[in-house]
Amino acid sequence: MGSPLEGTLELFGNYFFEVASLLIASSALIYAALALRVAKQALVSAEHSDLAALKLRAQDQRARAQRSFLSLQSACHEMRSRWDVYHSRHYPTLGSFDSRRNDTRHISEVEREGRKLLGPIERELPEDRALNSDLLEDYILRADQTAVQIEQLKLRLSPPKPIIA
Repeated sequence: MGSPLEGTLELFGNYFFEVASLLIASSALIYAALALRVAKQALVSAEHSDLAALKLRAQDQRARAQRSFLSLQSACHEMRSRWDVYHSRHYPTLGSFDSRRNDTRHISEVEREGRKLLGPIERELPEDRALNSDLLEDYILRADQTAVQIEQLKLRLSPPKPIIA
């Protein structure tokens, strides 16, 4: 019989490929587990990033609706000024205040309607703990529609008609 070293070398030679493939397969499994963990972390990070982007868009749409309302208020103020100039030029100083109020009533109604449209948008921004992408996308859509509706209210303001003499 041969030396123990020859037996070990023969055993090692017979099973070398099996041992090597077992080591390679083990390292591949470890690498796959690490890659899976990294992929899960990347997915969570991407979801947080998307949610942050939607939050930002929701705040932008809210600000747009608020700017639309401020623009409406400015247009109402300018229209009231035009009516005041009209009344001061074409009506007696002690004229009927009811007719003046009737002429400018639509301005107050338009402004009140704009405030009513903006109210839910200002109050209903979804809370941080209840945030999900569906709620935010719905809020963004409603805020955008509200901004458009408020902008359209400006079209209902009517200036005084010139008196042709």
